[in-house]
Amino acid sequence: MTENKKIFAYGSLMNESSLRKTVPAASNVFPARVYGFKRVFDLASHYRYCSKQRVPVCVLNLVEQSQDVSINGICFEMDGNSFDALLSREQIYQLHKVNVFDYRDGNVEFSANLFWAKNYRPYQFLRGSEAQRHYLNLCLSGCSVYGEDFVQEFISSTSFWGLEPNVDSDDIWRGAY
Repeated sequence: MTENKKIFAYGSLMNESSLRKTVPAASNVFPARVYGFKRVFDLASHYRYCSKQRVPVCVLNLVEQSQDVSINGICFEMDGNSFDALLSREQIYQLHKVNVFDYRDGNVEFSANLFWAKNYRPYQFLRGSEAQRHYLNLCLSGCSVYGEDFVQEFISSTSFWGLEPNVDSDDIWRGAY
């Protein structure tokens, strides 16, 4: 019998349909929080692609921060049978063990894994790309299940690498999901 694994997800895996494509038997899905990270769009996807611009879509990654900084996401359990499919989907990341807190009851702490790429060449968010907008909307619609405060926290804890100096990031969020 295989052991269940807990995963903390902070990007497209927060969207239930996206999660279930890879991990159909995901269970115990709930909103959660991890400290010591900021979420950033700065990683070229290995399978999401903008056919119009003919380049990979930029996906979310993490940047280490002080322990008073946190990101929201979801936590879920999965059996070992789906783990290989998840590792294949998230192959540009490495698995890292973290302490996770229940989003609604911050006193509940447990151990889980998250996917985080550390050694990579930073990649820019594709402004104006429908494929890029689709990825952003997957993340935001996944957040919306947990309420508007959860969405707003996702937005405030997410940044964009290499954003042009005079571009307001609010412009990227406007009209999303």
